Amino acid sequence: MANVFRKLIRKELGDINYHRYSCYLRKNISNNTDNKVPDNQVIFNDMYEKLKNRDFKSIYKMHNRLNDTMLLAFRISKNFFFAFLFYLLATVYLLLRSMSPELTAISIILINICFVYKIYEFISNKFCYIDAQLILLYKAVLDRIILNEQKSMREK
Repeated sequence: MANVFRKLIRKELGDINYHRYSCYLRKNISNNTDNKVPDNQVIFNDMYEKLKNRDFKSIYKMHNRLNDTMLLAFRISKNFFFAFLFYLLATVYLLLRSMSPELTAISIILINICFVYKIYEFISNKFCYIDAQLILLYKAVLDRIILNEQKSMREK
């Protein structure tokens, strides 16, 4: 299961472009030993060239999907605390409740499986530096195209 940013970029720009961009960013980050900001202009220009000829309606939809994905990533991070709290309370409740040991063990195993999924989802979305860089570039490209389109509409 990939994080939500990776899923969006792959859907919008394709697997081949995603792998090309992520490899380029990884190479720049690994070659960058003096902690400077990596040069992302090449990726920005490539994304811009691929998207600039699309109609305004599709660009606007892409921008909305990007905003929805960013909200989803934020929601995953925000709701993890509540999932953790629910996990703890449910486990304590099951342990303190006088049920058969087999039923208690099965219930706790099922809760643990669900919580491991939530942990994986949280970690994969929290620590996705490369994908976050790509999302920022993608957002900048979409914003630039929308601003250019609005500017040209005003001039007409």
